[in-house]
Amino acid sequence: MDLTTGFKIATIRGIEIRVHWSWIFIFTLITWSLAEGYFGTEFPDWSDQQRWGWAAGTSVLFFGSVLFHELSHAFVAQGFGMAVPSITLFIFGGVSNIGGEMRTAGQEFRIAIAGPLASWVLAVVFGALAFVFSDSNAGEVLFYLAFINFVLGAFNLLPGFPLDGGRVFRSIVWARTKDLVRATRIASAVGGGIAWVMIILGILTVVFLGSLAGLWYVLIGLFLKQASESSYQQMVVERALEKLRAADVMRAPPEPVGEDWTVQRIVDERVLGQAERALFVHRDGQVVGLITTTDLTRVPRDEWGAMPAGRAMVPSADVVTVQPDTSVLESMRLMQEHDIHQVPVIEDGRLVGLLTRGDIIRQLELRAMMDGVRRSDRRGPPAEARR
Repeated sequence: MDLTTGFKIATIRGIEIRVHWSWIFIFTLITWSLAEGYFGTEFPDWSDQQRWGWAAGTSVLFFGSVLFHELSHAFVAQGFGMAVPSITLFIFGGVSNIGGEMRTAGQEFRIAIAGPLASWVLAVVFGALAFVFSDSNAGEVLFYLAFINFVLGAFNLLPGFPLDGGRVFRSIVWARTKDLVRATRIASAVGGGIAWVMIILGILTVVFLGSLAGLWYVLIGLFLKQASESSYQQMVVERALEKLRAADVMRAPPEPVGEDWTVQRIVDERVLGQAERALFVHRDGQVVGLITTTDLTRVPRDEWGAMPAGRAMVPSADVVTVQPDTSVLESMRLMQEHDIHQVPVIEDGRLVGLLTRGDIIRQLELRAMMDGVRRSDRRGPPAEARR
């Protein structure tokens, strides 16, 4: 699930608050279940307008609680000097996009535990308000919010990576082993085990109890299983990329094209003719811009013959660049942040190479292949050869 998509609803302390399209589904489902289920049972004398109005308001407060939970992670991370570009609300709750990996086990523990603690603080606050307004209809709503925040905090403390509890568990293993990759592998394995337990319990709930609520447990289990596996794979990839510099992976810069070249000539000679996807544009020997296949496709087809590269290119001042000693991981993050597929490599103002996503992926594939060969060599020759 791509959580980078969605629409922005607010900005808090520089953090974009985004809503994924799947949130609309779960918001509607919760509102419907409250209106037709909980409030219908607790308040049979309410009109349809009252039930649906209170249900919608309660759903808004519930997702406000989820946002408060995520903001607690984000604020603690910011306190450690980490960037938090966005928080996204989606079908399974919310997720904070914290830039970079934790630097110490203590940092991870504090950032991870902040969410469940925040949910329990809300549970206490809503519980106290429910006691104060116990003689009114609002008391029941506040009690529901207190209960759901308590459950939210408790669920997130399950030791299944990448839930908060899984990150707390990883921080403890990390502190003991001094090995983040090993700690992530162990936490991911535990997370996968918890995911399978949820899937099996969900299936048993549907089969033996006839409750469709079990399907929800299955969906959460499947999501947790996928997230647990991908989190470990991401860790391995990031560790591999951290060791590489742009100079290790970049390719030689392609021969630039003149700013007076037409789009048609670039397509015919360089894109179709030499399968190039990114080209530098020069004027009197100086690079003045970059033109990619994406830029070319933005030009209407009937203008290719007349449109010069100088008008279709991205000017040098607007081109994202890296240096030879920039880590490949940081370079990849820049590409993702700016939605581009390559970055020029600049040294002392000179163009020395081009780093593309394809080159990075191929480098990872080659390293994975060589690691497999080395592991095979360490196991020794086949039994037949040893005999």
